[in-house]
Parts: sequence; C-alpha cells; structure tokens
Amino acid sequence: MILATWLQGAAAGAKSVQVSYDEQAAPVLFAVADLDAALRARGYAPEHRVLAPSAPPPAGRAAPSLAITILTREQALQRGALSAEQIAELGNLRSEGFVLRPGGSGPTRELWVIGADAAGEMYGGLELAEQIGLYGVDGVKPIVSSPYLPLRGTKFNIPLDLRTPSYTDMSDSAQAAIATVWELDFWRAYLDQLARARYNFVSLWNLHPFPSLVRVPEFPDVALADVLRSKIAFDEDYPGSGAGLVTAEMLAHTEVVAKLTIEQKIEFWRRVMRYAKDRNIEFSIMTWNIFTYGSDGKYGISDAIDNPKTIEYVRASVRAMFRTYPLLRGIGLTTGENMGDASFEAKESWAFAAYGQGALDAARAEPERNIRFIHRQHQTRVADIARTFQPLVDTPNIDFVFSFKYAQAHVLSATKQSFHTDFVQALGGLKTLWTLRNDDALMFRWAAPDFVREFMQNIPREPSLGY
Repeated sequence: MILATWLQGAAAGAKSVQVSYDEQAAPVLFAVADLDAALRARGYAPEHRVLAPSAPPPAGRAAPSLAITILTREQALQRGALSAEQIAELGNLRSEGFVLRPGGSGPTRELWVIGADAAGEMYGGLELAEQIGLYGVDGVKPIVSSPYLPLRGTKFNIPLDLRTPSYTDMSDSAQAAIATVWELDFWRAYLDQLARARYNFVSLWNLHPFPSLVRVPEFPDVALADVLRSKIAFDEDYPGSGAGLVTAEMLAHTEVVAKLTIEQKIEFWRRVMRYAKDRNIEFSIMTWNIFTYGSDGKYGISDAIDNPKTIEYVRASVRAMFRTYPLLRGIGLTTGENMGDASFEAKESWAFAAYGQGALDAARAEPERNIRFIHRQHQTRVADIARTFQPLVDTPNIDFVFSFKYAQAHVLSATKQSFHTDFVQALGGLKTLWTLRNDDALMFRWAAPDFVREFMQNIPREPSLGY
C-alpha cells in the first residue's frame, strides 16, 4: 500500500512530455520504447500522440513542458518553417541518417528527431534516448549523423542441428547452443541489442544449412524434421577443415531439443526475419563448400566436385531459399574449403553452376526483388570470380559483392592493415564486405574509442559496402 501510494505520487509529480511519431512505423516504435524508459527515469511522464501536420494540445490540457517530435525528412519538409541551412542539412543525409536538434519557442521546450527514412528515425530516437539517459533532457546535444558505412553486421556461425553443423560444432558449448538458436526470445534480445548498437545486417554461416531451413520441391526428402544434438563427451581433437564434423558416434547418441516439422522451422525463421526487419536488420545465409551435411547420399548427392546431381540440388536449394523467405536479403558462399586440389577455374565453375545459377533463377522469378550475392574471396582469385560470375554482375536486381578478411583475423594488431591492398586493386570497381575477425579477444579488448575510430577510418571507403 505504501509503495502504491508512493508510485502514484511520483507519477503525479512527473513533468509532462508529449512524444509525437508515426505509430505505423515499427522501427520507430522500438526507439520510442527506449525513449519512454529514459524519460521516466528522468522524472517525465510521456504522453504519446499520433504524428499530425500541426496540432495544438488537446482542449483542456496545459501545454507540456517538453515536446518531442520524431518524423521523416519528407514530413519535416512538408511542414515548412525550415531555414535554407536546415533544408540543406536534411538533403545531405544519407539513408539511415538523422538530425537531432532543439526547436520552437515559448513555454514548451521542443526536441526534433528528423530521419532520412524510418531507419533514420529509429537511430535518431535511440540517440536521443541515450543522451537523455546520460546527460538528462537539459544536456541533449544537437547532432547530424549519417552512416559511415552502409552495412554494419555480424558473422554468426550458427549451429542449426547436429546434422547441419557450422565451424565447428564438435564441442559441448556448440551442442548446447543448438537449442538456443531455435528460441524466439534469444533472437528478440539479440536483434534488439544489435539495433541499439546500430547494426543492420546478420550473416548466418553454416557448412550446409539447407536441410534445416527449407524444403526443396525437387528434393523433398532432404528436409530434416526436429532439431537434434549429440550427448557424447567431446575432447580437444577435431578436424579443422570442416570435413568429418559429424561422426557415427555422435549420431548414435542424440537427443531431440525441439520437435519441429520443416514447415514449423520455416515459420520460425520467417518470424525471426520479420522481427529483424522491424529493427532495420537484414539477413543473409552464408556457406562453405562443398559440404553436404544432412543431404549426403540422398538422391545421389555427394561432396564430389564433378557430381552433377549435387550441382542440381544446390541450385534448387538456393532458388527455394529465396522463394521460401521473402525477407531474406542475400545468400553467399565460400569456395575452396572442401574442394581438394581443384583448380581456381574448376572451383568457380562449380560455384556459378550451383549458387550463381540458383540466384539467377530467383532473380528472374522475382524481378522486383533485390538480391545480394556475396562471394568470399578465399582459396581462389578475384579475377576468376569476377569473370565467372559476370552474369550476376550484369543482372539489374542482383547486387554482387565480395567478402574479404581485412585484418587476417587480428583486428587488434594495428589500426592500419596491409593485407587488403592487392585485393582492392583487383576489384575493378566491385564492392566488398570486410570480415573484421578478432582472434585476440581473450588478450586485448575492443574498448579504446580512439583505436576503433582510427582503425575504421583506415579502411578504404571507395570499395567498401561495410563489414
């Protein structure tokens, strides 16, 4: 009773704040929730209002002490009353950019968040929430912000199932994590945190994910029901090449961690991708090759580079992935990991016949859809890749980009790296995503802002799509 009375008194004494925004924009709703929490912690009582061209406080209500308006650049320009400098400022915003500034006059203090788009509104709203949490309303600083790089992502080696492993799942921790990646609460928390950290891209890496993610019409029996893990005790010895990661002993001692049909698995990942979209986060699926975990032996499929049935199956799987997941942004691959001593040309010919043709099939089937195709430059040559995949480069609704280990697994070694120089010269105008892999995490910490800033500024901007 005493606590309830105290809470009522606290609410009654809270300062009024009016927050106006477009309640139909899911990314904005996410930012507003963080903004509400920051305001309440500072003694304000937020009141939400639907964004309108211009509206006075409701009849009988006193003007709020603070008014926050979150809107897009187009909406701000339609309202008018902007100076030439402010109009130019908004015009210079890149996608996802925003302006945070005070405005207005009179008894009500005003704060404006103007985004280049809905994502910009979200990031601007999150920025305002963070500033209020750190400095209070009176300490909010104006800011004009646009992304330094378009894509800011994570490389997620995902253990989907005992039968469809990533690198490398021969460990207690990886087997335990199999259940976690099939939990919506995990993905909600993870994606929320990524959005707050301004990440907009998740790449899921698996040696051969298709049996756990999609039913391929031409190869229906490859699809796996349920989610399995192994109960054996693991030691420190395991293959480092990606081959032999699922043994007969592992398969003989299994437990079901989730009872799911392939249709239920598909619906799960559709929900994850929908949730991600509401946080301005896109998904791509990445593989290593040639691995056929979960499908080996079915329909004559094998990991032999000269097996036409495997090429047919992978092509159909890529095509089915895009048809199955409308929000899947892209697909990508690595050649060389399990292709033996095949030549550069043979590796890329296989990759194009399997993955490239599958992506072209998907692009032709949905000409209005923009597909990103990522080719990691690993154990092969840029020139061979670019020449072989020229049909994808020339397809209007396919974005063909490379991926390259910028710091060769040691991003904390120096702020200026040198491994990428020849690679950049060979790109010939194509874009790349950099892998910023940190194998020194247990010895050093990514916690010095000046180091991070200098490192990022030394990444060559022209060929960079992101990291």
